[in-house]
Amino acid sequence: MKTWLRIIVTLLLCALLLIYVVDVDAVLVTLGNSDPMWTGVALLAFLIDRVLMSYKWGLLLKIRGYSISLAQKLMVYCSAMMWGLALPSTVGADGIRVMLVRRFGVRVDDTLATILVERGIGFVVALMTAVASLILLRAMLPNDTAYDYALALGVAGLLFGITILVFSFTDHALNSVLRLVPARFRDSKAMRLLERLHEAYASLASDRPRIAAFSVLTLVEHLVVIACYGLVARALEVPFNPVFMFAAVPLAILVSRLPISLDGIGVYEGIFIAIMALGGVKPADALAVSLAARALQIVVWFPWWLMLVARTGVRPPVAPVAAASESPNIRTST
Repeated sequence: MKTWLRIIVTLLLCALLLIYVVDVDAVLVTLGNSDPMWTGVALLAFLIDRVLMSYKWGLLLKIRGYSISLAQKLMVYCSAMMWGLALPSTVGADGIRVMLVRRFGVRVDDTLATILVERGIGFVVALMTAVASLILLRAMLPNDTAYDYALALGVAGLLFGITILVFSFTDHALNSVLRLVPARFRDSKAMRLLERLHEAYASLASDRPRIAAFSVLTLVEHLVVIACYGLVARALEVPFNPVFMFAAVPLAILVSRLPISLDGIGVYEGIFIAIMALGGVKPADALAVSLAARALQIVVWFPWWLMLVARTGVRPPVAPVAAASESPNIRTST
């Protein structure tokens, strides 16, 4: 039911944008203005973004004792995104990544721990860049008091997010969950798996240099994404104000993470169009930039997916039975 609701919302949002907000013919004209050289530069920037994401994920895997090549991490990351386009949204790219990386000897609980930390720090950094975006919008539009409320909410959300993230690494977090579980279930296999998962999760925070490096690289990666969209706009010859681009991309990404539509389609575009319009960009041009960016990302993912398919076969990953309870013998990839 949730999947169908998301499909309906996605189609509805796209229909509203195409009928009431943008001129489809104008979008096609803008897409047709693509400059080959700048398109290639934008494509390279998206590849750098994916390399950076894979590299910093590897920092977390190293804390758990795994050594996987950058090429292998790229294959897993990009293949997860490609399979995520074809499989039901309830599976999710992160779930697929858990299954794929097992082929390189990584235990499920360790992968889950790294993904949880990755998402937790990523969400806090996303909140930071969103707050910075709201500050910029407040400075550019001093007479619009609506941004005061949004900024206050953003700062409160950032402080709350940091508090929850720090708390999640402590034993108190696990104990708080266990207290909610009836006593007769506390010795169950599920609870033992939960305890092992939290042990792996909490251990990641013990390596402060790598966690600090991961956090800094996460911020850099968010800035690279903004630069990617700027390069796409340049490739499509769409004039834009860099300040509004810096404001639009983080806010659109943050809002599109709400589980409303498939992969944030429609939600991201709506926010992006609205903020870029404040900087004088036509809705059709803003939509063209968003569509071109999505297409370039798929172009970057595709070769790495093909490499993994050539190595392991074309079948989508299947969740293993009792995968999290495997023996931790394998720690390095072959």
